[in-house]
Amino acid sequence: MLRRLPSEKYHPDCIVERTRAGSGSTGLWACMSGYGFGLFQLFNGRLNQHSYIEILEKNLVASKKKLKMPNSFIFQQDNAPCHRAKSVANWMKRRKVKTLQWPPNSPDLNPIENLWSWLDGKLAKEELNTLQDLTVAINQILSNVPDHLIKNLVESMPNRIHECLKAHGGITRY
Repeated sequence: MLRRLPSEKYHPDCIVERTRAGSGSTGLWACMSGYGFGLFQLFNGRLNQHSYIEILEKNLVASKKKLKMPNSFIFQQDNAPCHRAKSVANWMKRRKVKTLQWPPNSPDLNPIENLWSWLDGKLAKEELNTLQDLTVAINQILSNVPDHLIKNLVESMPNRIHECLKAHGGITRY
């Protein structure tokens, strides 16, 4: 709880500057596996099926190569509308990319959500005043993701799936 005197209401030491709404935003796609942290890409605007396919074209196979993953990997994505589009499914099929079947009520299963929380914590410690500051910070932080973080998140996947099955696709602690 924060307490201050009425006379301190507008004192500079009691004011936290925030970026104005509408000052911009950025989206982020990233890839991780038991082999480590792959490539990531920032993008502007909302992700649609076409921009998602462009990101996959540029980053998915390159991440697989970077991480020296076997051809038999299973790609995990959530039920975002752009992920479920027929054009994306066709792209996956043409490239023989297997995807993990996703229960409709458990979008929180994906371990990358925990990576986003970790990233948010790191970004909260930065002084970010512009979209450019945010972009630079994200690039710097994600270029130095600790291997043990990715390993722990990926190794939690069997437990995530087990709990989801146990809850019949419902809410889990993840």
